[in-house]
Amino acid sequence: MKRLLIATLLLLGGTAWAQTPAADSTGNRPATDTTAVDDDGPNVIGGRAVRTQGELNLIGEPVYYNLEGNVRGSQPRRSSKAYTMPRHHYLNNLSNQHNAFFAELEMLLGRNGIAGGANFTFLPERWGAYASVLGGRRAYVSVGPVLRLSGRESPLDWHLYGGLVASKGFGFEGGLRLAATRRGDHRFCWMSMSVGGMHVDGHGYMTCGISLEVAAITTLGILWW
Repeated sequence: MKRLLIATLLLLGGTAWAQTPAADSTGNRPATDTTAVDDDGPNVIGGRAVRTQGELNLIGEPVYYNLEGNVRGSQPRRSSKAYTMPRHHYLNNLSNQHNAFFAELEMLLGRNGIAGGANFTFLPERWGAYASVLGGRRAYVSVGPVLRLSGRESPLDWHLYGGLVASKGFGFEGGLRLAATRRGDHRFCWMSMSVGGMHVDGHGYMTCGISLEVAAITTLGILWW
């Protein structure tokens, strides 16, 4: 009878010892309390999060994104900065950086005469056209093509122009223009200057032009002086 009682007690003690969690390397035993597991989804990759005591399962619910990069069902992200097209974008052409319309007051100087007038240029992209009308002792009219030398990333706008001149006879001219780049939404240039040469009726002349803003600044400077 005593042997049977001792065997029963040893069996119960061994069963209780086997069910006790083993201690880790630090001597601490893991906690046995767990919160309820959400059984709405399987505990697999992409399943619902399972939370134990003080620890969040890294395998949680899947996250889906829309075409704008926002999490579906969340508020869209808003940026305080306006979108700026990259410089090398295929839609970023010369018209985004440079002006298209130019107007200058022009003067002709030479031994055989002095004349004054205006120059008008239309240059939407790489190529354009210009026309100038000058009046003095003689009238001078010139037309021709304009070539933009500057690229998209140039801080200044350089033009090369040249064409035919009509007065009492015919001749030709050529020159170089320096203009400011585009400012704002408008495409009219307020600040530019040009210098060139003309040969007509067997005589040579020098031509120079300044835009309306440069002319106003120059006039105010002269009056102030």
